[in-house]
Order: sequence, then structure tokens, then C-alpha cells
Amino acid sequence: MAADAITIIFSPYHVGARDHRVGNGPHRIRSLGITQALEKLGVKIIFQEIDSVDEFEGEIGRSFELLRRISTAVTEAIAQNTFPLILSGNCMASVGAACGLNIKDLGFIYFDAHDDLDSPDVNENGYFDAMGLSMLRGESWKTLINTVPGYHPMTYRRFLYCGLRDQSEIQRQRVIEAGMTSIWGETGRKVNFTAELNKHLDSGSYSPALVHLDLDVLDESYGKVNDYPSPGGMFEEDLVACMGLVPQKATPKSLTVCSFDPNAGDGDRIARIAIRAVVAFVKSLVEAGTLSTSSRP
Repeated sequence: MAADAITIIFSPYHVGARDHRVGNGPHRIRSLGITQALEKLGVKIIFQEIDSVDEFEGEIGRSFELLRRISTAVTEAIAQNTFPLILSGNCMASVGAACGLNIKDLGFIYFDAHDDLDSPDVNENGYFDAMGLSMLRGESWKTLINTVPGYHPMTYRRFLYCGLRDQSEIQRQRVIEAGMTSIWGETGRKVNFTAELNKHLDSGSYSPALVHLDLDVLDESYGKVNDYPSPGGMFEEDLVACMGLVPQKATPKSLTVCSFDPNAGDGDRIARIAIRAVVAFVKSLVEAGTLSTSSRP
């Protein structure tokens, strides 16, 4: 059954601190008109904001409470027959989304320069947000991840990265050992991401899929999307084309847009690219019959 609206789950946090660094990204995307752009497609929009988590202890306690709340919000959005679109500061929000979807054999389509598969034992930069996927597969933070509603350890046999590139050798090897498939970005060589994505989506099933858009998948020539820019990434037309392709070849169940600090570089430019990409994705959802419209645009 087609969803009859989009629920925007608004989570403007960086490791639990509101409106800080990447926590400002959702605000910039919203202020530049993502809701209006989607409504022009004839799509009904419901808005739900995640409340402050200041009462929880430290970045770890706050971050896990956000995961619990995002999971609950996603489950409620699905129960209301709406499609969850999570606008988040941290990329870890997709962990909450995966739990909230309550799908036993979930596929993953990740647009990201980084793998988010670090465990505390291999992490080198202290960035807590880099550990989300190791939590989701039951490798790390086992007690706290079990407090997230809907959590069960997940495998990554149906996991597709697009634009992955900014990694150490240890991180790259962990991705390979986890059985993940990658369309690698390459410095100094233009990758045809759309053609490669089309090929991989045709050759393997990733449905039903959680779709994740970390905006640092964009090439560093656009400026700093966050504190971790890198060469060899996607250009705007690559990203828009790929986001439009996904609903034609798979069945998305949620979309997370994240990891964008508008104060690190040209924030308005990146926000507009993000809106174009999301509009292409949603338009394709409508064309595929996954999302209905309340009126003709």
C-alpha cells in the first residue's frame, strides 16, 4: 500500500547537543524550503520534531536517547501510513530508523564518504557518530543499543555504499569483511556513480531498503560540508540522478539526510543540493507508486 504522506522527523542535534555543528544542518535545509518543495509535488507533509535530550548524561546518554526517540517516531510514522524522512544532524539517526522500521531482513543503500562501522576498539578520532553501524550489527555498545525500541542485531549482506572513500586501511578491510558492497569514490578519476548504482541495483535485491544520505558524499570541491571533506566524491548531478534512481530499482522504507554543518562552508549551496536530491527521490517515490499525492502539482 502506498504511503499517503511524508513525516519529516526533525532531529537538529550533534551527539545530543541541539543546534550545534551538524545539528544546524536540518535548520538550514528547512529554512531554504524543503517542505514547500515537496508540497509542490502534491505530497502531504507532517512535521515531527524530536524534543531536547539535555536531561540525559553526556554525549553517549543523549545520543542513545535520540536513537530511542527516532526509532519510536519512525514506528509511529509507519503506523500512520506515512513515509519517514529524517532530517538529522548526526548520521547515527539511521540506526534509530532501522530499529523503528521493524523489518527483519532490511536492506541498506548508503550515500556516504565514511563507513560508520568503527567500534571503540578501532576508532582513532574519538568521533562517536562513526560507530553507528557497528552498534546496529551488535558489535559495540551492546547494553545501550538494546534499549532502543525494535533493536535486533542486523547483518549487512544486502548493504550498498555509494561514494565511500575516506577510510583508513583498517576501515576499508572491515567493510569488506562485513560483506558490504561498495561503489568507491576515487581521487583523480571521475566515477560514473549513476551507471554503477544502476548496475548494482539490477544485480542484487536491496528491498525493502533504508536509504541514507550523508551529505559529505559530495566532492570536496563544493567546500566543507562538515569537518570531514574528501576528494573523489559525487557531484551535484551525480547525486540528484542517483537519488532519483533508487526508488525505481528498490523499495525504500525511509530516508535519512544528515551530517551537514552549514557553518563549515557554503551552507546555502549544500542545502539547495540536498533539497534537489530529496525532491528527485520523492518524485521517484510517487512515480513508482510507493507514495501517493493528495493533489496534482
